[in-house]
Amino acid sequence: MPPIHGFYWSPSPAHLEAEWNAFVQSGASSVVLPVHTLTEALLERLQQRSATVYVDLPLFAGADLRVSFPDSAPVDEYGSAMGADEWYVPLCPNNARVRAHRFANLRSVLERYEDAVHGIWLDFVRYPLRWEVPQPNLVQTCFCDQCLALFFAHPLREYVVDERTTVIRSILYEHLDTWIEWKCQRIARFVQDIRDFLRTQRPDLRLGLFALPWRLSDHNAAIRAIVGQDVALLGRRVDVISPMVYHRLCGQSPTWIADVVEEMRTRSCADILPIIQTIDAPGSLSAADLRRALEIARASSDQGVLLFDLSAVVRDPDKLAVVRKAFDGGRG
Repeated sequence: MPPIHGFYWSPSPAHLEAEWNAFVQSGASSVVLPVHTLTEALLERLQQRSATVYVDLPLFAGADLRVSFPDSAPVDEYGSAMGADEWYVPLCPNNARVRAHRFANLRSVLERYEDAVHGIWLDFVRYPLRWEVPQPNLVQTCFCDQCLALFFAHPLREYVVDERTTVIRSILYEHLDTWIEWKCQRIARFVQDIRDFLRTQRPDLRLGLFALPWRLSDHNAAIRAIVGQDVALLGRRVDVISPMVYHRLCGQSPTWIADVVEEMRTRSCADILPIIQTIDAPGSLSAADLRRALEIARASSDQGVLLFDLSAVVRDPDKLAVVRKAFDGGRG
């Protein structure tokens, strides 16, 4: 398959034409669209351009499901229910109703849009964490009643405060390695369930996922220990892993992009397709900085590169020029 050169795009109805024009002018051949933004009209326009369309399916985050399923609030190592962190509203990854709802979302996409969609990218496929900062708050989760019942293979029951505290301490101080492995297996098994479902419904679809941009040496192996993303396990269940190598958000230089991509390539049998940032956060991302990040990302992966996101390029003609030059020189 030729390299992917595309954008993550969450279309804004108020700026749709400007965003479309930028997409066309950039020379992009692919796009990742959040599932809630899909429309038949937009997909038809993309089909007319022979664009490859991937759908971002968020799994374990979302304010709407926290309202619909109040028991989906994750419980942290202090026994407290996790609330919203600005835009990020975490969900327990083992909540049965959340999992069923996400499967229903996937089924609806396949039935409604059929061959207009070429792949599914899983998002928030992990345990809770707000990671897009240089020093994330690393807290173990989830210790809700459902998670404890699954971990101990016991019937579902309610825990009083003191009892939950005792159980959490026992897990973290006496069974931590078992707990971490179990978390990784729970995430991997759900991804396998999605893989199996797609094989029966649309075996032609590519299955990818967005991964945290962390190496095992980062944050005491928190990619496994805290969020439960084991790229070795996941790579056997998806076609593509996309590390979200947003260097400015993570307080890194552009050269860090290559380090993350290289480690994921050595640990996983899946294709590695990096996604880099175009957004101005924190502070302004210059066109020169974007050019350097693009050069490094493209050199580090033969799968191409995704850009997050299109709206930042719409607002900055210099960034658009950088992207157009990169995509014209690496069109596939």
